[in-house]
Amino acid sequence: MKKRLNQPLNSAVTSHQNQSIVKTTRKSVTQLAACCLLAISSVSYAEVHPGKALHDDAECMKCHAAKPYNPQKTDSWPKLVKAVTFCNNNLNSGLFDDEIETLADYLNQTYYHHDK
Repeated sequence: MKKRLNQPLNSAVTSHQNQSIVKTTRKSVTQLAACCLLAISSVSYAEVHPGKALHDDAECMKCHAAKPYNPQKTDSWPKLVKAVTFCNNNLNSGLFDDEIETLADYLNQTYYHHDK
């Protein structure tokens, strides 16, 4: 005599299919999360201020490492632009007026936070 199963055959197939769907869904969610993290990190690198490259190329930290940027001394946007212009002329960095403005904007966003 054959034993009868408590569950019909369709239920066993459905349970197996459900397990497969759950595994596929977990894998998809993991892949989606990885893609989102990659996209976020790519955006972060893409949004580097253009003044940072000017700052690095002009080697501003050669002088300013010992005397960091001082928001109290350079206490306004015009004074900041004037200070960057002074450094450019003093070090003969060769920055153009628009680059001085970009570099001053980078310094302002990073260190000074003056109103323009």
